[in-house]
Amino acid sequence: MTRVWIPNSLTLGNLLFGFISLVFSSLGTQQGYFIAGFLILAASLLDTLDGPAARALKVTSPLGRELDSLADCVAFGIAPGFLSYNAYLSGIHEAYFAMPIDLGMLIAAIFPLCAAYRLARFNILADSNSFTGLPAPSAGIIIALIPMYNVEMPKILFALIFIIIGLLMVSTVKYTKPKYLINNIHGIKLVIFAVILILLIIFSKHWIILILFSLYIISGLVSFIIQFIQDHKY
Repeated sequence: MTRVWIPNSLTLGNLLFGFISLVFSSLGTQQGYFIAGFLILAASLLDTLDGPAARALKVTSPLGRELDSLADCVAFGIAPGFLSYNAYLSGIHEAYFAMPIDLGMLIAAIFPLCAAYRLARFNILADSNSFTGLPAPSAGIIIALIPMYNVEMPKILFALIFIIIGLLMVSTVKYTKPKYLINNIHGIKLVIFAVILILLIIFSKHWIILILFSLYIISGLVSFIIQFIQDHKY
């Protein structure tokens, strides 16, 4: 059926944006890093659309599911890892047995490895209401936004943030699915949420995306800590 190529084209577009992001990251310029990060954001938009498109057209298939995972691994694993290496992690060298080792390259490799494992696990352990581990698109976006905004920080600090986010993908920390969260906000909760969002937009301006994704990551950690304390209270 020709209809199946509509969602599949969106998925392949996701992969294409991830590949082109690699090309711009390799330029080694701030403009290149910005475009590379923007392409990862664009890939996440296509990733959001391909599933609903397949369900709306009633053309969901195992092929589409596997293709989606492969595309996500490139766009939200390999591309953010390579972008991070070029923008922050390159030049971290240590000598072992009289041989220089590029630690930045090894650290950057954590992201595609964790993303690949996270995506494979998702295919067999899907939950209707929550994600087990930080979703790869969210992890890729938060990492891409840092060089996009040209945030200045020591290499060691970025490496620490990078490793934590990578490990969160393969963790057992639960993250509520945004659509489930939105569907369950009603009445006064919806009003409070709207007011907070408007205030964030007014005062944070172009930082709003970075702040929202940071809050999403923190929300999972806070819930995990609260649950851990409750489970070990007695």
